Amino acid sequence: MEHAQVEHVNITVKDIDETSAFLLAAIPDWRIRGHGTMAWFGKQIRWLHVGTDSTYVALQGGGEGGGPHWREHRVGVKHIGIVVPDLDAVVDRLSEAGYRVDHSGASHPSRRSAYFIERDELQFEFVEYSSGNPAERNDYGT
Repeated sequence: MEHAQVEHVNITVKDIDETSAFLLAAIPDWRIRGHGTMAWFGKQIRWLHVGTDSTYVALQGGGEGGGPHWREHRVGVKHIGIVVPDLDAVVDRLSEAGYRVDHSGASHPSRRSAYFIERDELQFEFVEYSSGNPAERNDYGT
């Protein structure tokens, strides 16, 4: 029996090319798996699906204004977490692309993470697990 999982998250961005370049710099084995244009409530916009055959980030262009800052209490997405096999490689690739770590995740014996804010002010957390044991990976008391 299969279990439920998140297939995608859909986010509206101001600069769809910038956000897709950020994601592809972080995770070069992802690809743009679909794209197009559509009329969205009176505005023609572009959309892209960036990821793999089984999971992706749906980007919708034409964004206006700003979303909530991760330190605010407003309703909205604070960050998107993506598991990666090598956090140092992601940090290096994003640094080479002109991004810097906003902050690191809390110290934990079985995982480490780094948070980046891309140019549309969306926050992404990249997580590397050092254990395959779910009890260790998901230990929140540490």
